[in-house]
Amino acid sequence: MRLLEEYSVGQTLGEGAFGVVSNCKKRSTGEEFAVKMVDKVETPVDAIKREAQMLQSMDHPNIVKCHGVYYERCFVCIVMDKYPGGDLVEGLQRHLKDKGQIPAQSVIHVARQCGESIKYLHGRKCVHRDIKGDNYLMDRKDMTEPGCRIVLTDFGTVCNVEADERLSAAVGTKIFWSPEFFDKNYSQKVDVWAMGVIMYGLATGRFPFRDEADIKAKEVKIPKRVHPTCEEFIKKMLKKKEDERLSSDQVVAHPWVAVAGSAKDAPPVEKDDVEAAGAPQNMRVDTANEGIKERRQELINRLNKEHQIKAQDPKAAPPVRGANSVAAEKDKKFTMIDRIGVKVVYEWWDQDKVNKAGLLDLEANLKNNKQHVKQESGDAKIFAQMLMDHRIDTAVFGKDKAKTVEQLAHEVNTGASRLMLDATEHKKLVRSVDVVALRLNSPISMGTGADRRMLIETSEKFSDGRSRDTIRLPGTKKEPHENTRQTAERVLKDFLKIKANCVKFDLTRIDRYEEEIESPSYPNVVTVYRKEIVEGTVISNDIGELSGIGLPTFTAWKACAADGNTKSFEWYTDVQAEAKKVKLKPEGAEAVSTLVRAPIGLSEDALRLHLRSMGVDVTAFGQGTTKTLKEFSAELIRGESTLMQDQDGKIIRVVDVVVMMITKASTNEVLVQTEQVSPDGTKKVLDRLPGAKRRPDENQFLSARRILRRQLEIDENQVQLEQEVVNVEEEHASPNFPGLKTVYRKRIIKAIWVGKAS
Repeated sequence: MRLLEEYSVGQTLGEGAFGVVSNCKKRSTGEEFAVKMVDKVETPVDAIKREAQMLQSMDHPNIVKCHGVYYERCFVCIVMDKYPGGDLVEGLQRHLKDKGQIPAQSVIHVARQCGESIKYLHGRKCVHRDIKGDNYLMDRKDMTEPGCRIVLTDFGTVCNVEADERLSAAVGTKIFWSPEFFDKNYSQKVDVWAMGVIMYGLATGRFPFRDEADIKAKEVKIPKRVHPTCEEFIKKMLKKKEDERLSSDQVVAHPWVAVAGSAKDAPPVEKDDVEAAGAPQNMRVDTANEGIKERRQELINRLNKEHQIKAQDPKAAPPVRGANSVAAEKDKKFTMIDRIGVKVVYEWWDQDKVNKAGLLDLEANLKNNKQHVKQESGDAKIFAQMLMDHRIDTAVFGKDKAKTVEQLAHEVNTGASRLMLDATEHKKLVRSVDVVALRLNSPISMGTGADRRMLIETSEKFSDGRSRDTIRLPGTKKEPHENTRQTAERVLKDFLKIKANCVKFDLTRIDRYEEEIESPSYPNVVTVYRKEIVEGTVISNDIGELSGIGLPTFTAWKACAADGNTKSFEWYTDVQAEAKKVKLKPEGAEAVSTLVRAPIGLSEDALRLHLRSMGVDVTAFGQGTTKTLKEFSAELIRGESTLMQDQDGKIIRVVDVVVMMITKASTNEVLVQTEQVSPDGTKKVLDRLPGAKRRPDENQFLSARRILRRQLEIDENQVQLEQEVVNVEEEHASPNFPGLKTVYRKRIIKAIWVGKAS
């Protein structure tokens, strides 16, 4: 049973380092639950299975209840009870914002339930190892309500441990680690320490420690407003010596939670006491970065699409790619809505209006244009790091017949291949190559449907005399500037020597699947061929043209391809093709791809180290109006900028933008973004050409296709890209990025809107 067959999945409730939690509703009863979708890219499937099995074995009122586990291609989905109050961190931040500090007496019931959940685990000879506010869920928004129930969740780090057993694995969240956790010699009491950190946070709005040095040496100071019994309770959980720290049994038996003082016993809050504590912190830690969030949302969308495809009538026509193609074709003006609810208005402008707005004044842009950074400077380092991050040994590259990392970087930059993640496995990086193959049928007029045959390439003889059997559909790699129609027409012209007007293609029915092979050129890197099979029928009645391709007698024939190789062809019936095991579409091939863009950029910590190594003062970030290192890191991870070295070896920030000049063939009008409307109704005049930032691991033409597919939602086969690209490069000061210059690269790609694909 698949998840979406039993449940409908709604809005996202929360997101952490290892997965996303969404609202879901059981289709048969309408009951609401929550589903934790654990990302296979970030966590090995075996580890996810252990978490699910561990959670299913638990039965306690303060541990979340599991209702089912579903193994999807890219996620393991754990259906649980839904807790509408969010987690303890949300509850704390909400209270601090609306009502101020939480009186410790108001969360005694929270402390008791935290202790009971840990005691239950320890009683079962388990240790959680990631106790934190993020992992406790509430059944209501206000945790200070006496009836508020909380439950412990996220069992990915839970393991069994005997009373005298010591553990060493570095898991969980460091700000909640006890001293012995850092020494990699710990047992169950790490959970009690982490609970002490939570209780300190609820009482003060802050973490008690900043780093390992603090955790090992700093004495805890509790504000005077905290009840003395509560102060003792927290301090005993935060004892640095493990044998002096409370056990989980002692936590729930402590007077603060067993027989607690009342609110009237608490000393009054003094002004000096509040100021000494400092401003409340953001106590959310260890969340997913922007790249991971974007990838997960993309995969969830594909999961929904896969369900829709499986649910539809198998005889029905597949959905037309490019939902907005009709509006863009017929309307002078149309509107698109992006993923955050912003409306962007597009209009077709005539040439006079475009010229008056100066949108095509390329000559002016090119004046004084100089190159500040080499086109591929630093690219090899980016790709080498990506490979190593995904457990691929780059030391074997460039040896024997293996190609170098520089050759792989060049391949990706030219668009010959892409590096992508296979989201069905843990950190599996693959080399992706796009291929178009033709299922070319003989003319209908030659007989009944049963007599029709398809064209098969049977062998290939190379120009140096070598030969090989092929037995496959004729096809070739898709060039980055080509759409599927253009590649199909190139196969006709260059490999089959057939005129394009002799064949009618059906571009509304393209079979897509992925085939995986080992790559001898790049050791330990799997190559995935992303194949598109285009249906076509010979429509020519010219006897000379037909005889040249073995018709109407279905005789074998040959053609010398543009590369000098000679290919042999035969016309097969379906039965013959099946007997020869021609790959039309492998059995079990999925309709929706699991390949996603690979992560790029630097984490906040890695960015700090890198900038320091290049002589940049990192303390200037986050001051005044400058960006924080966290914001800078998020930008790099999204691929919106990259760091390179200029001709003098100095580090610079590079922003690479692809701009598209799309001209309608029938009217010579140009597509322009004219206006942007925010969700609150605020309007902003744009009057610019469509564009997007290019990722450093993405070919410029693939960026252009992303604009067509995601921004405009139009069928790529309606647009033909010109190969000549105008490059403009400008250098600017970067006040938001202290110590760095920014180079803006603008790549202007011309395209022709040719109309409806058929």
